[in-house]
Amino acid sequence: MNKKAQAGGIDLMIAMIIFSIGIIVFLIYSVNYSKNLKENYETLAYEGKIVSNIILSEGYPTEWNSENVVRIGILTENKIDQRKLEEFYNLVQTNYTRTKRLLNTRYDYYFLVNRKIIIGSEEIEGFGKPDVDFRNINSKNLVKITRASIYKNKIVTVYVYVWE
Repeated sequence: MNKKAQAGGIDLMIAMIIFSIGIIVFLIYSVNYSKNLKENYETLAYEGKIVSNIILSEGYPTEWNSENVVRIGILTENKIDQRKLEEFYNLVQTNYTRTKRLLNTRYDYYFLVNRKIIIGSEEIEGFGKPDVDFRNINSKNLVKITRASIYKNKIVTVYVYVWE
């Protein structure tokens, strides 16, 4: 009868050790995981701000086109310039990867204005990574930057989505 009691005690001690190890592993993982999430968010937010600042600038050279562009920017005199907007749109449609290099980002992006944009005779909501619907971006890490600007003499809200 004493041997059964001793075996039960050893089983209990082994179970406690396994349970303790499990709790310790869980705590270490959860602390590190939340730290990584915060770092990813901060990096994406920083990149998003940079991308939106570059897009909402005059660009370089000031009268840039798809052939001579060094830095994309769609503003002239602090208003969205239709010609630059169309150049940006066409550049995204023909060479999205190049626009990422010009915007100095490795992340995907989508540019959106809260009213219809007119490109040629076409009305569009926004543009960015090809074949992406900004409403259904499937990414765990997504940042939305909101800015104000002027388009066709009306105040508009500009959104830049950046994701991994």
